[in-house]
This record gives sequence, structure tokens and C-alpha cells, in this order.
Amino acid sequence: MPVTVPDLLAEPALGLRALSSHCHDEDRRIGWVSTTELPDPTPFLRGDELVMTTGMLDRDDAEWVRLLGRLAELPVAALCFGTGLVHQDVPAVVVETAERTGLALLGSPVEVPFAQISRWVADRIFAERYDAVRAAVVLQDQLVRELLSGHGLRGLLRRLHRELGAGPVAVVEPGGRVLARHPSSSEWPRAGGDEGMADAAGTSVPIVVDGVPVAWLRTRLGTVRQDVLSFATSIIGLEVARHQAVLNGRRELLGQLLEDVLHRTVSDADARRRLTAYGLAVEGPHVVVVARVGGAPGRLRSLPWTLGPLLEREGDRLPTALIDDTVMLIVPDGVDAAAAARTVADHLTVLDPGVRVGVGEPRRGVAGLRLGYFEARQAAQAGPGVHRAAPLSIAGLLMGNLDLPLRELGHAVLAPLLRHDEEQRAELVTTLRSYLAHDCGSAATARELTLHRNSLRYRLRLIEQLTGRDLDRLADRTELWLALLALEADPTGTPPGQ
Repeated sequence: MPVTVPDLLAEPALGLRALSSHCHDEDRRIGWVSTTELPDPTPFLRGDELVMTTGMLDRDDAEWVRLLGRLAELPVAALCFGTGLVHQDVPAVVVETAERTGLALLGSPVEVPFAQISRWVADRIFAERYDAVRAAVVLQDQLVRELLSGHGLRGLLRRLHRELGAGPVAVVEPGGRVLARHPSSSEWPRAGGDEGMADAAGTSVPIVVDGVPVAWLRTRLGTVRQDVLSFATSIIGLEVARHQAVLNGRRELLGQLLEDVLHRTVSDADARRRLTAYGLAVEGPHVVVVARVGGAPGRLRSLPWTLGPLLEREGDRLPTALIDDTVMLIVPDGVDAAAAARTVADHLTVLDPGVRVGVGEPRRGVAGLRLGYFEARQAAQAGPGVHRAAPLSIAGLLMGNLDLPLRELGHAVLAPLLRHDEEQRAELVTTLRSYLAHDCGSAATARELTLHRNSLRYRLRLIEQLTGRDLDRLADRTELWLALLALEADPTGTPPGQ
């Protein structure tokens, strides 16, 4: 309990007397004690002190009025006037001014030294703070036990609801979706933004993992127990990170197996056996979903983009693998693959707002798994958002193969044309693309580019000279066509050696 002015009066050993009617106000809490004989001690006070003086400095009535007015305005908890040394009685002007300004005024007899009063107040303040720390430690222990026990997050929210007295509590995603709440019947309107996640009177504290707010702990009403909320968000963040590490281990192991399957380093029979151990019956219809994120792949492993299952201590609801910067989902028959793709895209926006997601066609068997992966990967190359797979082309399959350095080779083939276009402000790459797109038809190419046929022939001869390829040979035309596809797939790539 806080130390108040009425507590001082109730202690017989101190012998204090109430000299103004304001001394019995229970809200007059004492934060500390200050003994002073300065002309104006207010610059050295912060408020809530018990100020003690013997009135040693000679003051006239006007000076007493000004001093007590400043003390009341600050405000201090009370003024304790010691008598028997300088003044036999408290000056009447002091008593009158204290009553008029709302200042609690105490009289202290000479037999009780100020040091005794100071020690009494200090002992109780320290006892109060010790009790508060001990209560906080007990509550923190209870919160940890709730979270780590079978009650989990819901048990922690239930305890917070009981201890804080701040109304319903909830864990909410940055987008406003409620992941957990107590009471379970409480309503939480969907809100936009992050800091505005609480009602006007409520409180919202971020749950941070790897330096990023991944969710918010909200209370419906305001609370002064910010320390409790901060501790709760800390242990939630640590628990999420711990489960994230375990889940990432499973995803990485499945990713290693799927890489072996995709690149045929294991036989189909061995692949079926090993996939079955992961609960994957690939002989039935399934759809592959591939999501690719930009930035460092480490963020894909450190940030909890599937926060809901982590908070509920669940694994992935669909088989999920991590392969470099790619998330691969295997969606079994009967589950909406498009909805699963939208969900994973929504989750991964915390890592990359431009996440690219591709959805393959329903297929069967290990061969279908391979084909579905490259279908989905090719679809993801269409850009940000979710894309259904188009019919898989051989060129698209080649471009999607991580083991083939086609992009690098393509830039190497086209490097002379790219340099020439940049230096001469020419359009040899555009000319080549149009010429191949029109099946090497000169008339159609010239019409599209608005060129004279002689100008087109000059450009085509220059392309042959710079690249060392013959446009009359099918093999050379195919190589240039694949190089153009590689350039379109990665326009920012740099030719080797540059």
C-alpha cells in the first residue's frame, strides 16, 4: 500500500498533528521526504514530497503566503512544520494559507526529530516497493506457467484478464485479424494500422520477433500495468520464436527431401517411401503451391509468418517445405488450393509485400509432384500476387531449373548486342526479338518496327557479326531465342565478366 499523509497521523510514535483540514485526504501519497530551510525549495522538488522545515529563515507574512502557494501548486504531499526550536507554535499565517490553498499542514513536536519521520517514511516506501516487486515476480511466474503449461496462450490471456482489470484482452495480427482472445465471446472490431490497434481507452503493445512487430497484445480498457503487458509480449515473442525454430527444422528437412525428389537424386520408389513417412500420399491428386520472397532467405526462417499455428502450438496445416527463398506447399485432394495460395501470400507479405505465388495443376504420383513444382514455379514468375499455372512449356521449364545457369549464359550471348544498344542508342535486341517472334519473317518484322527492308537487313547482319551466330541456322536461332527468354526473366542480370 502507498504511504499517505493520514498514515503519518495514525502513527503515535511520530506525534504529528493535523493543522489543516486537507491532512485527512487518502489521495495524498508521499513519494519521498525533503528537509529544507531554503528561501524557495520548489526548484528542487518534483512533487509528492513530504516537505519538512523548522521555519529557521526569517520571513514576513507575504513571503510565507508566496512559499505555501508554490508548494500547493507543485503540489507537495504535505508541509511538516517543526516547532520548539525556532517557533514555539506554527505561525498563524502559515495555518491560514495552508487551509486556503488546499495544502496539508502537519505540526511536529521538538521531541520527534525529522530524521525519525524520514526513516519511518523511507522504511514504508521501500516495503511498498519490495511488495510491488515481489507481486510482479509472482505474476510473471504465473504468466510463464500459464503459457508453458497445457493452457498455452489462452491461459495467459485469461490470467491477464483477471489481473489487469482492463476488460477483454486479445492477440491481433497487424492487419486486424484476432488470433486469440479472452473472454472468447468478446468482440474486436477489425482495425487498420498498427499503433491504432486499441480502442481510444485501450492499450496496445507489440509482440516483436527478430526486431519486427508480428502481432499486438491489446486490452479493451486502459491500464497502468504496462510492465505486465511488456513482460507478457516478451514471453509470447520468445515462445513464438522457439516454436518457429522447431517448425523451421521440419520444413527444412522436408525441403531437403523434396529437392532430392525434384532433381531425381532418389528413385521414384524410394521417393514414395520417404514421402509417406512425412504423411504425403502423392499417389492421390495433389496441387503444388510455390511462393517466392525477395530479400534475404534468412528472414523466411526467422520471422513467424504462420503465426496462428505457432501460437496454438500446432504444426503446419498443410505439408510445407523451405527451399532457399521458396516456400513449397503440397495441397491434397479436397483442400482448396487457391485459398491455400492466397493464405500463404497473405502471411508472407510480412516478409515481402511483392511475394510471388504460383499454383500448379492437380497431378498424381512422384512425376506429378515434379511437374507440379515447375508449373507453379513458372507461374510465380508472372509477378507479385497469386497466379494459376499456364500450360508448361519446355522453355519455361528450362528457365525455372535452378541447376542450369541459363540466365547467365543468356546474358553472355546477348552481351555484345546490349553493349552496342547502350553505346549507340540502337535497338538490336528489340529487332532480334521481333524477328524471331515473327518466325524470321522480314516483311512482318519491318512493318512492326516501321523499318525499310534494307535497314532491317543491315541490323540482322550486324546482329550476326556481333553475336557470331547465323540467323539462317535453326540451332543458332534457338540459342538466341532462349537467351532473349533469359533476359526477360531477369532483365537486371549482369553479363559475366562485367
